[in-house]
Amino acid sequence: MRYAIITNPASGNLPVPRRRELLAQAGRILQAGVYGLDTTSRQEFVACARELAGQCDVLVVAGGDGSLSDVINSIDTRQKTIAYIPLGSGNAMGYALNLRGRITDVATRIQEGQVRDFDLIQCDNRRLAYMVSIGLEGAVIQKRDEYKSRGASGFKAYLKAFLAVYLASLQGVKARITLNDHLLMESLPPLLSLMIMKQPFYGYGLKVMPEARLDDRQLHVRFLGTGWISSLAGGVTSLTVGNRAGLYQTAEQVSVELEKPLFMQADGDLAWKAKTFHFRVLPKALKIIF
Repeated sequence: MRYAIITNPASGNLPVPRRRELLAQAGRILQAGVYGLDTTSRQEFVACARELAGQCDVLVVAGGDGSLSDVINSIDTRQKTIAYIPLGSGNAMGYALNLRGRITDVATRIQEGQVRDFDLIQCDNRRLAYMVSIGLEGAVIQKRDEYKSRGASGFKAYLKAFLAVYLASLQGVKARITLNDHLLMESLPPLLSLMIMKQPFYGYGLKVMPEARLDDRQLHVRFLGTGWISSLAGGVTSLTVGNRAGLYQTAEQVSVELEKPLFMQADGDLAWKAKTFHFRVLPKALKIIF
C-alpha cells in the first residue's frame, strides 16, 4: 500500500517546524512522504491534493475539518481511498472516527486499519460535506473568523463567537422545510438553526447529533427554533450525553426555503448565502481507512 501525507500548514495552531517533526514520525510508520507544507493558499493545497491522488493508493490528510473537506471536494473519494490525521482546531471528524492519542498512534491505526465506505451530503450540487448547518452557526463562524484574525484561536474563539452572536438577540427566520418531499411541520417557529449531519459531532467534541451515522444512507436533521431554553439545553447536553434539543428527523433529501438569505456552514467553514437550499445523501461516496 502506497501512502502519501498531505498537510495544510494553515490548519490548527501548530507551528510549521513542529508540524513537520510530528508528520515525519507518521511518515516513517506509513513509509510516506509529507507534502503541502509549502502551500500558501487553498488553491495550492487543492492542486497538491489532486496531483498526489494520482501517485498513491491512500491519500492521508493531516489537518482540520476544512482541509479534509477540501480534499473530499477535489478528488473522487468513491475511487480514491483517503485517511485522516486530525491536526486542526475543532477536528469534528477526528471525534467521529475516535482518532485520539498521539500522531504515531493514529498513523498505526491507519496502517492496520480497514477501508470503510461512508455517505456524504450533497449540497445544492455545489459541494460535498459531512456536517452542514444553516442559521446560527453561519453567524458564529463569521464572528469566529473575525476573532481569529485578531489572534484568538481554538475553542475559546468559537465560544466567544457563539456568545457574541446569541447575546446579540439573533432573530429567527421563517422557514419551510421538506423532508423527502413531505413538509416537516405545518407551523414551524422561527428557525434559529437547522443542522444536517452525517456524523454526531461539531468541533471540540460537541455532540450535536448523537443519532447520526456515517453509513446509514440517511441525513440526520435537527431543527432548533428561537428560544433561550432549547438552545442553551442543546449546548449543555452537547458537552455531555449529546444534544437532544429541537425537532429531530431523518431523510434522504431535504429542501429549505427561507424568508431571507442565511449563510450555510459546511464542515466548519462558511459556504454561501441563499434563501433556498437542497441536500441529498450520497451513499458510499467516501472511502476512508482507519
